[in-house]
Amino acid sequence: VTRHIQERLDSNSTFLIQNFPRVPIKDKPQEIESAEHVLYVGDITDIRGIKQMIDAVYLLNKSSGSNLRLKLAGKFSPPSLISELETKKGWEYVDFLGWIDRNEFVEQAKRSIAGLVIFHPVENHIKAQPNKLFEYMLQNIPVVGSNFDLWKEIVEKNECGILVDPLNPNDISDALTLLLNNPEKRLDMGRNGRKAVIEKYNWKTEAEKLLFLYKSIS
Repeated sequence: VTRHIQERLDSNSTFLIQNFPRVPIKDKPQEIESAEHVLYVGDITDIRGIKQMIDAVYLLNKSSGSNLRLKLAGKFSPPSLISELETKKGWEYVDFLGWIDRNEFVEQAKRSIAGLVIFHPVENHIKAQPNKLFEYMLQNIPVVGSNFDLWKEIVEKNECGILVDPLNPNDISDALTLLLNNPEKRLDMGRNGRKAVIEKYNWKTEAEKLLFLYKSIS
């Protein structure tokens, strides 16, 4: 849950336990390699911005003459969606990886200029904190995400990415172009995001609150 859900409840009897990622015990900062692609991991759906992502990469490549790839990992929902997407101009820049495990995710992140979270502005998205947001941050890569107020508190406050109009491919393309052309800015944003997860947005901090709750009611 999020703070916005908590605000609807009785604050005197509510504990906020958030779904943040686990940081592996042996986890260490990874070295970002070449900037070859942008990355999206999760359910691939219309409402999660897949068409805008493809359009944005197409616009970037056509305007700059580059060959930036869009790496997709996950599954299409509905499965028939892929047939529609294959007809889009930008599909030539898409690499569909299918389901990948954590090790492969880490490898893909090493060569990414950003992790995409381009959710459409529907009620269930505006107040959500998708776990992939923090997973990207943990892997030292900037986030390019939807410009929701809640996400501004995370991404803009920690200077770890760029928020855009999720329905505007030009806006998304401009953000990706900025990151592609400014490697130092990209690396700084990546480091900021990882630092924020290590210090705050991780399951260890939430587990401690959960244990305290159990003890208080036992």
